[in-house]
Amino acid sequence: MISYFPAAYPDELLYSQLARYYTKSGYMAYTYAAEELYVSKTVRPDMNFLNVFTPDALRMINKDTTMEDVVMKHTMFSYYGRFLPLERRQRAFQALVSMQGNYHNLLPIPTRKGNSDRCLRYCPMCAEQDRQEYGETYWHRTPQMIGLAACPVHGCYLVDSSIVISGKMPPMLRSAEEVIPASDVVVMASELERRLAVYMTEVVQSDVDMQSDVAVGQFLYSRMANTKYRSVRGEQRNIKLLHSDFLEFYRELPGNWFTKLWQIQKVLTNDRINSCEVCMLAMFLGVPVADLVNMKLPEKSQQQLFDEEVYRLHDEGLKYPEISRQLNASYNTVKAIGEQRYGTYHKSPKVPLKSGAKPQDWEKIDNDTLPLVKDAIRQLQGDGTTRPRRVTVFAVERMLHLSSKKISLYLPQCLAEIRRHEESQEQYWAREVVWAANQLISAGSPLVWRRIRELTNMRPANCRACLPYISIFTSSVIIDELRSIIKYGGKKG
Repeated sequence: MISYFPAAYPDELLYSQLARYYTKSGYMAYTYAAEELYVSKTVRPDMNFLNVFTPDALRMINKDTTMEDVVMKHTMFSYYGRFLPLERRQRAFQALVSMQGNYHNLLPIPTRKGNSDRCLRYCPMCAEQDRQEYGETYWHRTPQMIGLAACPVHGCYLVDSSIVISGKMPPMLRSAEEVIPASDVVVMASELERRLAVYMTEVVQSDVDMQSDVAVGQFLYSRMANTKYRSVRGEQRNIKLLHSDFLEFYRELPGNWFTKLWQIQKVLTNDRINSCEVCMLAMFLGVPVADLVNMKLPEKSQQQLFDEEVYRLHDEGLKYPEISRQLNASYNTVKAIGEQRYGTYHKSPKVPLKSGAKPQDWEKIDNDTLPLVKDAIRQLQGDGTTRPRRVTVFAVERMLHLSSKKISLYLPQCLAEIRRHEESQEQYWAREVVWAANQLISAGSPLVWRRIRELTNMRPANCRACLPYISIFTSSVIIDELRSIIKYGGKKG
């Protein structure tokens, strides 16, 4: 039973908070703390994100906050997930909040290259300031951003600690206070590195818009409108000039890997999503942080605005040669636009027929569908005799014969009801084990390991992983017996 748990500091990694708990709780060995914190005590603590926690640990972590805020403010989701496409961003966030699903496959986390290891990093001046203010230092999120070289507050270079971020390292929880030295050499970064550090930090510490469907490449391309990097009408871009100026702008940035023309092209076409590279390109284009974290596209494109200006000038009596000189555009292009021969969008919009499809009243559909969703959830959970199924949006949509993503996109009440009943994978396994036990008891059969596994078709490791959640779904009469036969892997019976 966890009786003490430290409150999180500003911008602190969840890993750091857990490490401080371990250090101050007096455990004789890490494995004892792991048993209290993690469903699997052999799991390697994730330094950037999180693991599957025991109900007791989860209660303490969420004591003064929500899991959503923990993910947003105390993991690296804001750095890795911010510019993902909408659906992938939401799936990754939900996987972290619910502690289920492979979020590593959804987030663009770079793999280790060559012999270079990544380590937890810190600012020596921040560490000194933490100790003066809090009596101890901790692992901040900000220094862990790939591409960040300097502290945005003090302007000095960040320092690698001895804690390696690697899947090959043994499980451990190391607090910053026991790792970061009391005094350290402080080296100041260049003005450019400091500017980039401030820009990146302001972006990452801003709230993530979980509903925006604007692609970052499309947004950055829109911010190149009416610059020398796009033609006068905007339909062509001068990527070579952009690349040349970009290299000159970051010429004095040490260790810059974002130097290839094809890399910039891939960012602008949404094929490369790296927060550092996005921030570098946005800062170069002069995009304010507030605009980058709340991306919106202009109501009218550069092409549309240009064409409207051609029409306006022509309506005022100017001839096409005069218009082309005034707008610094090709005469042939201006004439083609004026005669509405340039692009299909010059045609008058079609007036929808009265017999066309009527707009859907999604609020009414949401209200009408909600009782059906509740009933579907009850059926999925089972009544004790029928085998339970895991409650997911996909499962409910399939049961109600709804089209894919209809609930996620259009039915917020139904979606909230499903989210309220969603379970972690381990909780669902526990529900299955309890169902199997009830089946055996009803049939007058003894509770034995082999029969539990035959009914559930679960692996031994899965059965053991669900142990902490069994008490949620059954009475105390059979809890101990279930735990015993699962824990010993079939040695009893």
